[in-house]
Amino acid sequence: MIRQNRNLWVSLLLLATCGSISRAEEPAVKDLPATLTQIQSAIKSSGAKWVAGETSLSRLSRSDWQHRVGLGFAPVKAPRLLMMAAPQATPASVDWRDHNGNFVSGIRDQGQCGSCWAFSMTGALESYVLLNQNKPGTDLNLSEQVLISCGGVGSCNGGQLDASYLQSTGLPPASYYPYTATNGTCTTAKPGWKTHTYKIGTWGSVDQNLDAIKSALATYGPLPIAFYVYEDFMHYKGGIYSYTTGKELGGHGVLLVGYNDAEQYFIVKNSWGPGWGENGFFRIAYSQMSNSVNFGLSTIAYHSGQSSQMMSQQKAAAHHISADETLQLIEPFLQQRP
Repeated sequence: MIRQNRNLWVSLLLLATCGSISRAEEPAVKDLPATLTQIQSAIKSSGAKWVAGETSLSRLSRSDWQHRVGLGFAPVKAPRLLMMAAPQATPASVDWRDHNGNFVSGIRDQGQCGSCWAFSMTGALESYVLLNQNKPGTDLNLSEQVLISCGGVGSCNGGQLDASYLQSTGLPPASYYPYTATNGTCTTAKPGWKTHTYKIGTWGSVDQNLDAIKSALATYGPLPIAFYVYEDFMHYKGGIYSYTTGKELGGHGVLLVGYNDAEQYFIVKNSWGPGWGENGFFRIAYSQMSNSVNFGLSTIAYHSGQSSQMMSQQKAAAHHISADETLQLIEPFLQQRP
């Protein structure tokens, strides 16, 4: 009940507070070796399966850390994905980086801007295009800056996993508006960019349960997904992450690209550059769905075609016969009656 009330309160926020304009000069961790030793001790005592060490983020200020997250957990305004398509049986493991080719674009770096939500949804669009065009191994680079400056669902102060803009307008290649790590203005984009966009067909929300998320990932490809980030996560070097120690920093949007049932973890693409984690990726335990990390709190998926529900309605309409049409069909037989 406490967790449900907390999620309800957070869902009322439109934007995360991580984008505060104030910036601390001092590093968040004054004694990094001591802090790493403390985290390593907590990992050992809890039986966690990950490695803590100095990363590209370890010596940043707390304000800079908070600019690396930035997601408002407003309710997702989209039909539930399981209403759009029936869940399918899922394999024991999936990794879209190696699934008859690599359908995951390269690691990006959001910098000091709370735009994780934009990188999450743009990364999913890049994978969506590669899958639908069957172009594995292509590092398609679309413009997060257009989504930030024109999309209307967030800024460097945080945002939401709302893909409406990707459906209505879409995103052009990054060359039409390179990333600036600022809010920017839509008019700054190069003229004609709207004629060179990639769009999604439709999108939907995914229930926060393991089977639904695995099914959606296996069926539709990489998924924008969110969770709560804690201080120990800044020092993640590798392994299967589970929370051990530290204060909450805020909500964070990332891209889910795989899972492994045998070892009970998800594979996730982050937007903190290749100097963090496992070359920019991380693994996180299934167990982190049911604690304060709340992995999968907000998840969406892109779908190229019409929903099963819509197609069923159209099929029923195609087979529907009006009263007038029925009369026309039986009228010859009525005229033959004595």
